[in-house]
Amino acid sequence: MKPDNYERNHALAAEYVVGTLQGAARQRFERWMMTSSRLRRQVWYWERRLQPFNDSLPEASPPDAVWHAIEQRLFPGTVEPAAPRWWQTLTAWRWSAGIAMLAVFALLVWTPPPTVVTHYVGVVQSQQAEPLWLVNASADHRLTVKAMPPVQPADGGRDYQLWLLPESGAPVSLALLPTGGAQLKVDLSDQQVRQLLQSRSLAISLEPAGGSPTGQPTGPVVYQTRLVQM
Repeated sequence: MKPDNYERNHALAAEYVVGTLQGAARQRFERWMMTSSRLRRQVWYWERRLQPFNDSLPEASPPDAVWHAIEQRLFPGTVEPAAPRWWQTLTAWRWSAGIAMLAVFALLVWTPPPTVVTHYVGVVQSQQAEPLWLVNASADHRLTVKAMPPVQPADGGRDYQLWLLPESGAPVSLALLPTGGAQLKVDLSDQQVRQLLQSRSLAISLEPAGGSPTGQPTGPVVYQTRLVQM
């Protein structure tokens, strides 16, 4: 694990949260996480991003046989094993397995492959490496910007304005940024999506209230970030 490899560390943080990072690699990652505040923020980002999937899963109770097995291991000789029910017999399991295989086969044959949308993420950080905004862009023309709670409105009634920095040409205004934990969603045009996927570069400037009056940055550029593909 290389502390200076941001893209690889971001992917490792995702694997850690999902649970696919296992064994000695997981132990090394946990030791490293204890000493790296930046890595902890990456893990926190993925926990927040994936939490809605956990919330959407229905609650399920384990079978009675599982509870009996646990009780027998904790208190051996004191719990009578539960008599198998008809659906727990070998014949029933064979029928169930066959039906399940047919169902899976039918799904594979009749279900069209899901559309995979490529996502690009970026973290706008302060000079102290504190996350300020989380940016998520996708190839389906959607840009989402989440402001961290510590981000307060700019002084003097000014606004933070987000700019796309194309590989060539002038910066392109995307949105006025939210503050104080708010979230903003922006629909991108076809041209903006192409430019964003080519350069993956964003900048934030301080502008008068309501945004730049000229359509180009007029105030100081205070932050920059690059998007990485997930």
